[in-house]
Amino acid sequence: METLEIERHEGVAIVRLNRPPVNAVNRVMMRELRACFDELSQDRDVGCAVLTAAGDRAFCGGIDLKETALAGSRDGGDMRALLDPNWEWRQAQYAVRQCLVPVIAAVERSTIGAGFGLIGVCDLVVAGEAAKFGLTEINVGLLGGASKALRLLGPSKARRMLFLGEMIEAAELHRLGGIEEVVATGSAEARALELAMNIASKSPIAIRLAKESILRIEGDEMMQQYRTENDYTARLRTFNDSEEAIAAFLEKREAKWSWS
Repeated sequence: METLEIERHEGVAIVRLNRPPVNAVNRVMMRELRACFDELSQDRDVGCAVLTAAGDRAFCGGIDLKETALAGSRDGGDMRALLDPNWEWRQAQYAVRQCLVPVIAAVERSTIGAGFGLIGVCDLVVAGEAAKFGLTEINVGLLGGASKALRLLGPSKARRMLFLGEMIEAAELHRLGGIEEVVATGSAEARALELAMNIASKSPIAIRLAKESILRIEGDEMMQQYRTENDYTARLRTFNDSEEAIAAFLEKREAKWSWS
């Protein structure tokens, strides 16, 4: 695949984001994530999956803003994507969340925006001590991630992350119950693999039914909430201030708001 690396180890599929320099999510990655996790769902030799990232700068630097900023970047090849530009990204997240086997995120370094969305649809999260997390969309004229923050952190911290666009440390997410373990820097993938191998050693039928049962108990509210976020992001994108925020970020300058 162009943006992912996949390897297998004793019943565990390790999926690595691999799009240098910061593993920013573009449309190719969305499609490959969906295809990858749909395929893993059908693989009887896989009992658990680990979602991690290559490179030394970020787990995921969010949505690819250069692609977002391009005029005509909306893909008209699929009518659903044409009418709903966020459809493909939701489908990628659905594929991870609905994967028939548990998915453990192994996070080192920075995880922002779309990256936070990805860990929010995983079953467990293991993070290195140096990992940081943020919903920085507000700084670049976009919205998103509140649905995952509400699930992982609760309403107060979700609002702070959404409104301020600031980064928080792994220890704080762990304190609030948003991630399973914080481990020494550089060992998140190894620890996630250890947990995944333990899960993969259990009855494959039992694990799949356990995953399905907890998803049914939780319900689909989070993803329905995310659709609402998508609608508000689409509204925001109709304003010049949204384009200015993206341009200012890419040009490394202060934004000039116009109320238009």
